[in-house]
Amino acid sequence: MKIKIAQVVGLNTDQKAAQVISSSQDQDNTFLGVIMLSSDDAFTKGRSALSELSDFYFEFEGSQAEKLNATFEEVIRKVPEGSSYDILLSCISGKVLYLIYKGEIEVFLKRADKLSSLLAVGSPIQLISGFLQEGDRLLLSTKSLVTFLGTNLDKFLNLAPDLFEEEIGSRIGTSSLEDQGLAALIVETEAQPRLEIPHLPPQQPDPTEPYVGTKSSVFKTLLGQAINLLRRWRGYFPQSGRGRLISAIILILVISLGAGFKYQQTKDQQRKAQFQKELQQARDDFNAAKGLSTLNPTEAKNKLDSAKNKVNQALSLKSNDIEAKNLKEQIEKDAASILQESEISNFPDFLDTELIKKNFRAKSMSLSGGKLLLLDPVVKTLVMVDIAKKSHQILAGSEQLGDASLSSLNGGLAFIHSKDKGVLRVDSTNQKVSIVSKKDDTWGQILDIYGFAGNVYLLDSGQIWKYLPTSDGYSDKREYLSKGTKVDLTNSLRMQIESSVYVLKSGGEILRFTRGDKDNFSVGGLDRGIKDPKSFFVSSDTDNLYLLDSGNSRLLILTKTGSFKGQIRGDKFAQATDLVVDEKGKKVYLLEGSKIYSVDLK
Repeated sequence: MKIKIAQVVGLNTDQKAAQVISSSQDQDNTFLGVIMLSSDDAFTKGRSALSELSDFYFEFEGSQAEKLNATFEEVIRKVPEGSSYDILLSCISGKVLYLIYKGEIEVFLKRADKLSSLLAVGSPIQLISGFLQEGDRLLLSTKSLVTFLGTNLDKFLNLAPDLFEEEIGSRIGTSSLEDQGLAALIVETEAQPRLEIPHLPPQQPDPTEPYVGTKSSVFKTLLGQAINLLRRWRGYFPQSGRGRLISAIILILVISLGAGFKYQQTKDQQRKAQFQKELQQARDDFNAAKGLSTLNPTEAKNKLDSAKNKVNQALSLKSNDIEAKNLKEQIEKDAASILQESEISNFPDFLDTELIKKNFRAKSMSLSGGKLLLLDPVVKTLVMVDIAKKSHQILAGSEQLGDASLSSLNGGLAFIHSKDKGVLRVDSTNQKVSIVSKKDDTWGQILDIYGFAGNVYLLDSGQIWKYLPTSDGYSDKREYLSKGTKVDLTNSLRMQIESSVYVLKSGGEILRFTRGDKDNFSVGGLDRGIKDPKSFFVSSDTDNLYLLDSGNSRLLILTKTGSFKGQIRGDKFAQATDLVVDEKGKKVYLLEGSKIYSVDLK
């Protein structure tokens, strides 16, 4: 049985360090170790202890069980006196796994779709053994790393060892965790491959002739051999010139056909080997894509694309191979779920605003605390809708709102931008309207308004203005963007806020600002570019950012820094003008004219 091993080690300190070791003296005897040590100079001493224990294991005479037990007894002499440690020692001999441990250690076996804890069947300082099967995956780990991986442990163990090492290593690296004792070995078992080495016919080319390729050389060699045979056996051939010529031609044809057959056989073997290589790579990439689907969607897409390419290359070599055809069919079938893509045709009606007021048409929606805020800028009516009850409340009309154009809901407070009255606040509990700021001639073109944490933000064509609540109202406007932040806000469509401020521009670009400075946001991993976006949604109540990509009739689901996570396709995504998302209730609400539609969020 062949095994692959990868390791993950977190950030260590001089006082606490987690280390791993894997060493083999032959393919059928592998020693594995995990240690977490707390002492002075823990990193160096832990590494030294594992190295010495490995040497002791291979030098000790006895069965594998005896060797591992003796090595475990040696631990107390290898670790510093008075130090605190957790340790796991293991060996794999043939198909047999042996384990012995002390302290906060975990060992998990992933076999097919089942994940099992191997230490649940034994006790500390007692030898545990069992048989491994092809395709098994083992995780030998400190308990703190298992805690760090949390509920994603099962998904991570679907990854090949090299991908596991890369993915977990990057997560540990970006977490900036120190002194946590994060370390593990992942082991994958696989069948020992049978190597078929094509046998090429011996060649004795004429040294006076240049080498011109395998087929040509084989033919020339055999032709020379045929001539030599003719000379050697000429006494056995017919004496007449014609008879000799016919016999010679027949012999040369037989030898030439044999050479051609042997050459074709070699080519067929090479073609078969290449086919198996491409097919196996397609399988590996496909399995990796499934494992990375929710962990790293961008890399999952890369692996899926590679799997498609490899299986097509395999089919170009053997177009009728059933196994390759089945794999291609499975890849195509699972592609949507791996890429977290779905398509819907049913968009149930949630609300017809005509039932609130005749000819009521909102241009946008705002969601907060399970309530929807809708403003009709034509009839100048402000309405709040309770999503759970589907009940509505008219908060204000044209007399209070004036030439109202934009609205935002923050808890029980609605904030309105009115072209003639300035910025207004409407208390939903008593419908009281108050002024946040009178119309300001220094404003440019106000493009959106957003209420967040009691503050009011205005998206201007040249700045983002911020108003803070005070004891007697609100402060004068303040610049949200820092002095060093230079940005073009023209052609902006919407603004959303969760701890950072996000601005969507008409070309699909999303700007992100944190504490007034421009922050990282880059859309990546899309199968096609964003086209004619209408709106987007993100809030402190969502884990993701949702973009209404109208030109592609889809809803994009992104991380809050822009990485692709999934997409939903459907015709209403092309027609809707705005959206809000209730992740807790697993619903997306789309606004189109007087209708609000709901979509299930999976």
